[in-house]
Order: sequence, then structure tokens, then C-alpha cells
Amino acid sequence: MLRVSYKSERKQVATGFLIKETKWDSAKGKVKGDNELAMQANEYIRNSFNRIMEIYNDQFKQGDVYLTNLIDTFLGKNSNDMTLMQMVNYHNQQMRQRIGTDYAPSTLKKYEVTKGKIIRFLSTEMQKTDVRLKDLTRKFIADFDLYMKLKEGNDQNTTTKHCKNLKTIVNLAVANDWLEKTPFDNYRTPYKVKEKVFLAIDELRLLENKHFKINRLELVKDLFLFQCYTGLAFADMDKLICKDVSMGIDGKRWIITYRKKTDVRSAIPLMPTAINVIEKYNKEYSSNPNGKLLPVYTNQKFNSYLQEIAEIVGINKTLTSHAGRRTFATTVALANGVSIETIAKILGHSSTKITHQYAVVTDMKISDEMKLLQTKL
Repeated sequence: MLRVSYKSERKQVATGFLIKETKWDSAKGKVKGDNELAMQANEYIRNSFNRIMEIYNDQFKQGDVYLTNLIDTFLGKNSNDMTLMQMVNYHNQQMRQRIGTDYAPSTLKKYEVTKGKIIRFLSTEMQKTDVRLKDLTRKFIADFDLYMKLKEGNDQNTTTKHCKNLKTIVNLAVANDWLEKTPFDNYRTPYKVKEKVFLAIDELRLLENKHFKINRLELVKDLFLFQCYTGLAFADMDKLICKDVSMGIDGKRWIITYRKKTDVRSAIPLMPTAINVIEKYNKEYSSNPNGKLLPVYTNQKFNSYLQEIAEIVGINKTLTSHAGRRTFATTVALANGVSIETIAKILGHSSTKITHQYAVVTDMKISDEMKLLQTKL
């Protein structure tokens, strides 16, 4: 039995574990032995103690310790008193269990960062460690939004990202009937449109014609060009193995892989520049199907070396690995008449709506289409 006492009140519930009296260590409050049943029962005891103390501490801080309410909350019967941090932890734990199926570790990491911001907001702005879900208001969201901008120094897009993460968590509570309605109703957290960095055709040619004597710079240049001609994100390029290169429907070499972020299939016909990069760094790739296709630095080093390359070559842009993916979508594909639907398939997007964020209309494309219009007029 699990018994909880507070002042003159006492409540107890059955745990569901049945053991012989001789197997119980009353002095230590645990089951004797190291068999599976004993280990499960003792683990339940430890977890139950921690959970009950967590609920008690929350109620004590609110000045509302009530054993019936405490037991109901422990048993999951009192969803109306679920707190924000309990909901955040529940959401993140559910996501953690789904890593490798429909979530990537990087997605969980983003929600853990949001969790940290919520904890600091509650502590510094509200002098609390938690609030009940039913006490969330539109003002709470607005104050959290303002806190991130003023106290954490976040820009509009970073603030919006974490507000949207919180909205996802709160929506899960509503979907599970743990919260009647969301405080996000009619609250807008828009992203600020930023200029998407990509290489124009003359900048791409400039990079292609540059040879570096320093091996690390030559490698990063080639890998970036590989991105420019395949549209692969850094994480997807990094995880490529040799057997991902195979014969496509046209009898030519393709990369067929599944995106690390979304697990969506990405099928990419290889252009000569991409093939040259593969053969330059892995001539024997066809004989080692499970080996790594390309040598890749960490993303941090890759971006650092890219910026060094940009300065040497004279490209006045902040280059990152993502700029290579945008260059493919915009300069290599869209500007040369490839349809947005085909680009979406190559990039591994689940819809063309996402692709439109990458494939921006260039000045050259505007010029070409206006010339065509003038000839018709």
C-alpha cells in the first residue's frame, strides 16, 4: 500500500504489487532481494515518492495542500490541476520516446531549450517554479514573448519559434482534454521575413574556379559545391553512405536517401559537379557500400571555414551550409526552368509550400520573363 499523511489527515491506495510479508524490509521501506519483481517494486516506490513530493511541493507553494487532490493528481484523475511544467515534461518525454521513428534528436533539443526559457521566465518574472495549466492566460503568453526579447536578447524569429513550441505543448493539453481552451487563441506570433542567402550564378562560378592549397578549405569548398548541385542539407550530406548512390530510373547515377529531419524520401539525379566531388574523395565508393561517402567536418567547423572561403574569394555574404541548399533551389534549379514540384521532390519536402521558402524569384528570372513578355506585346 502507498500511504500519504499530512498533519492529521491520511490517505492510502493500493500499488498493485503483492509480496510475502517476509520479503518486506520495514526499516528501509523496500522489497528485499534483487529479482525482477523486487526491482520493479522498488523502482515504483522511488518514482512514487519523488512524484508525490513534487506534487506536494507545488501545492505547498500555492498554499493549497489537500490530500484527496494530491492522490487524484498522482493517479492522473485530476487533470484540471496539471501544471505547465508537468505538461512540458510530458510532451518532451513523449517526443524522446519517438526519436528515431518520427522525430530527430535535434527537434527534442529545440523543445528542451524552450523548456529552459519557460523555467527562467517563471523564476525571474513571476517568482514561481510552476503555474497550473488552467491559469494560463493570453497575458502570460504576451509576457513570455516580451521576456525573451528584453531579458534573453532574442530576435523576433527566435522569440516566435519558442512561442510556437509552447503553443504546440499547450495544444497537446487541449487535445487530451487536460485544458479546456488554449490561451493562444487570437494571439499572433509572426516570423519576420529575412533575406535568404544563396549564391548568384557568377558567385557560384567564382567558387567553382577557385582552387585552395589548404586541404581543409578545398574540402569544404567541394562539399559546399556538392550541396549546391544536390540540394542536400548538411545533416543529410553527413549521413550519406556509399550505397545511397545507385542507378536511377534513367540508368544514370542518383542519390536516393531519406531526410534525417523528416524521414521523407529524397531522390536526386547527380550532375557532373556532384559526381566529380564524390570521385575526388572516394574513388572506390562502389566497392564499400556501407562506408561513409564523403569526409565531412562538424557543422560548426564547416560554417566557419565557409566564411573564411567567402572572404578569400570575395563573396560578400554570410555563407552557411544552408546557403548551398538554397543555391540549388534558386540558382541551379528554379532559374533554369525546373518546376517547383520537382525541386520539392529533390529537396525531400512534404509539400511545395515549404519549397517556396527556398526557391526565391531572382532578379535574373524577373528580367528573363519580362523580356519574354515584351516580345509578346
